[in-house]
Amino acid sequence: MLDPVLPIAIYLFLGYIFKIFYQDNSKQLIEFIIYFSLPSIVFSKIYPLVLDEKILGLILMFMSFILLNLLFAYFIGKMMKLNRILLATFMIMATFGNTSFIGFSYINAFYGEDYIVYGLIYDLFGSFLLLVSVGMFIITWGSGKKNNFTSIFKNIFLFPPSLMFFITVAAKNFEIPNFVLLTTQTLGSTLVPIAMIAIGMKLEVKHIFVKFHIVSMAMLLKMVIVPIIVLIGFQQFYGIHETWVKVTIIEVAMPPMTMATVLAIKGGLDEKVAINSLVLGVLLSLVTITLYTSYLA
Repeated sequence: MLDPVLPIAIYLFLGYIFKIFYQDNSKQLIEFIIYFSLPSIVFSKIYPLVLDEKILGLILMFMSFILLNLLFAYFIGKMMKLNRILLATFMIMATFGNTSFIGFSYINAFYGEDYIVYGLIYDLFGSFLLLVSVGMFIITWGSGKKNNFTSIFKNIFLFPPSLMFFITVAAKNFEIPNFVLLTTQTLGSTLVPIAMIAIGMKLEVKHIFVKFHIVSMAMLLKMVIVPIIVLIGFQQFYGIHETWVKVTIIEVAMPPMTMATVLAIKGGLDEKVAINSLVLGVLLSLVTITLYTSYLA
C-alpha cells in the first residue's frame, strides 16, 4: 500500500536536496504550475465533463465541508484563548487544505488520473473560492486591516485556473482539435512531480516545533477530526464504496494549503504557525493519507 506514497516522498526529498545543494526554485515552479499545469488540467478534465445538477450538488457539498471545518476551527481557537492574529492564522491553516498540488498527487497515486476531476471541482469551487473570499476576510480581520472587495474579486476571476474554467465552459460549444486536448493532458501531467518537488524545496527543519501546541491542534483538526466526521457521515447516509466518495474524503484530509500559507504571511498573520503547519502537514500526510486509503480500500 506504500507504493503510491513512495514516489511522492521521493519528489519531496529531491526538492529538499536540490534546495540544499543548489537553490530554491520553488517560486518559479509554482508559477509554472499556476500558469500552465493547473489550467491544462482544468481544460482537459472539464471540457469532456457534463456540467449538470449533480456537479452543482457536489460543489455545495464540498463547500459545506470546508465551512464546517472553519466553524470548528473558530470555536477551538477561542477555547485555546488565542489572540486575534493567532486565531486568524489557526483558522486559515486548520481549514484550507492543499487540495490541488498535494491533493491531485494523492488522487492520481491511489485512484488514477480520471478521478482528479472530483479533486479539481473540490479545489476550484471549494478550497480556492472560499480562500479568496471568506479566507481573505479572516486574514484581513486578523491583521487589523480593512477588507478590499476589488482585490478579492480580482483574485477569484483572474486566477489562471479560474479563468481557464470560464474559457473551457465557452469552448464546450465548439469542436476542439485533438492535438489541443493531447497538449493539455500532457501539460497537466507535469503537475504532480513539479508540485511535490516545489513543496520539497519549501520544507524547512529549523524552528519546526515553534508554537507546536497551536500547529499540532491545527493538524489534528484539519487532518484527523474533520475527515473522520465526514467519513462517518458518508458511512451513515451514503456509503464509502464509490471512488468519488473516497476522493472526497482524501481531499478533506489534505494538509494546509500552500497558497493559504502565502496569503496568511503576506497578510501579516503569524509566519511561524503558518509555515510550520504547512511543513508538518505535508510530512504527516504521508502517514495519514496512507491510513485513510487503507481503510477506504
